[in-house]
Amino acid sequence: MSDPAQIPTDTLTTVGMLENTPAEVYARLRRTTPIVRLQALGGWIVFTGAEDVNRVKTDGAHFWSSDTTSPMQRAFGGHTLMRKDGCPHLRERAAMEPALTAQAVAQWRPAFEALTDRLLDGLAGHSKVDLLPAFATPLSAGYLKIVLGLDDARAARLFDWAQALVRGAMNGSFDEDIFAVSDSANTEMNACFDRMIPQHKAAPDGSVLSTMVNATDPLEISRIRTNMKICIGGAVIETRDALLSTLTGLLRNPDQLRHCIMTGEWAAAVEEGLRWVAPIQASPRIVKKALIMRGLHIPQGETVMAIQASANHDEDIRSAPDIFNIHRPPHPHHSFGEGAHSCLGGPAYRLLAASVALPKLFARFPTLTLADHTAVEFKGFAFRGPSSLPVSFQ
Repeated sequence: MSDPAQIPTDTLTTVGMLENTPAEVYARLRRTTPIVRLQALGGWIVFTGAEDVNRVKTDGAHFWSSDTTSPMQRAFGGHTLMRKDGCPHLRERAAMEPALTAQAVAQWRPAFEALTDRLLDGLAGHSKVDLLPAFATPLSAGYLKIVLGLDDARAARLFDWAQALVRGAMNGSFDEDIFAVSDSANTEMNACFDRMIPQHKAAPDGSVLSTMVNATDPLEISRIRTNMKICIGGAVIETRDALLSTLTGLLRNPDQLRHCIMTGEWAAAVEEGLRWVAPIQASPRIVKKALIMRGLHIPQGETVMAIQASANHDEDIRSAPDIFNIHRPPHPHHSFGEGAHSCLGGPAYRLLAASVALPKLFARFPTLTLADHTAVEFKGFAFRGPSSLPVSFQ
């Protein structure tokens, strides 16, 4: 048997290409070098095929998340469950999980409906609006406030906090100016959580914060805080972007939109939107133990990226993957992850989007159309979604 080859390095891809045209980049890499070092990402190894992405996320013997040296620890004010494995990770995950099951989040449906109705009332009477600031952003912040158990006083800060956390976590150069912003956000978030804890102990409501502080064997306050920040750092941006991507796909395909309106099959649209443009495009891991994949030597200790955005477009699984099509044969997408670190927020997002937001929006405004097809641009490497979504009310 021949010795394993070294991983090739891609020097063609630029950061701009990953931000602006990632689908084209990943399609090329899947064809030519599905496992490759990207010079644009500092030489990190990326995996682009569906089978390989799934392995990176589920093969705990060779890939893990444990890391106490990443900028995420400073950015989030502590060592988060995203950078833990095994029992420490499972204990923190289990502390939140009871609040995020499909059965648990069903209690929030009336609150989601009331929030959505208020926002739709605000859209009435307009001839044209941008759904990003007018609908998707306040809906995402309002829904997350409900699920997490926060009050209105700081709900308006959720996007600012999330952006500070994400930017800090990606601060590979350990720039103190960037950390200063995340440090300030951490101070605000800690004060917010600490103010809410006595209220949740006095009147538990099943929210994430309430569930954690009222547990029989609760986590330390530092871990409760970092768990809340993980939810904020991912969910508020991810929800907004996923909803806007699904809306874009439906509005660009009026026949599919009519099908959803007539049949009520909004769940298919939600899953296709998540597949079509993964709101979180990539997930980092560290090589725990060296291995051979596709005849290549994957060295121990390397930082790698599992590109779920690419896995969702793998031509070996789906034909014409760049096309939004709610009628595809059902097949799981990778946008909520696999394995021990799969996203806990899936049931809450699916309830909000498929059962409340989309049906209510189009029941209220059935003739809603894109104001300009060419005006919808998708941006972002880590988080990706439309930068605006101008629509007309006919």
